[in-house]
Amino acid sequence: MLMAFTFRAKAGKEEEFERLLNNPESGLKIAKALGATRNTLFLGNGRMVRIFEFPEGAKPTTLTDLARQDPRVKEFLRSLSVVIEDGFDVENLDTLDDFNRRASLRLAYDVRT
Repeated sequence: MLMAFTFRAKAGKEEEFERLLNNPESGLKIAKALGATRNTLFLGNGRMVRIFEFPEGAKPTTLTDLARQDPRVKEFLRSLSVVIEDGFDVENLDTLDDFNRRASLRLAYDVRT
């Protein structure tokens, strides 16, 4: 199962945005914590596209649940929340769920050759 998310940096915050997100070690830790087998990140022009791959039938852990369990995740989200457009309030994690719904993309197709 594939899941994709996209969002943009606030104007003038593109470098900080990319610096925060472009960390393969953190990406691996988040993928494992969510239950994903793959975490692919695309960055460019102040936009991020992230694709997670989960085993078929898996029920992924939410980022909100991770933030509630791990203070390091919550701190990362706090840093990210101030540099993204139409973001969330890390002190009200329900807004993170809303943000994730807005940022998620619907799978149109997945073709394999």
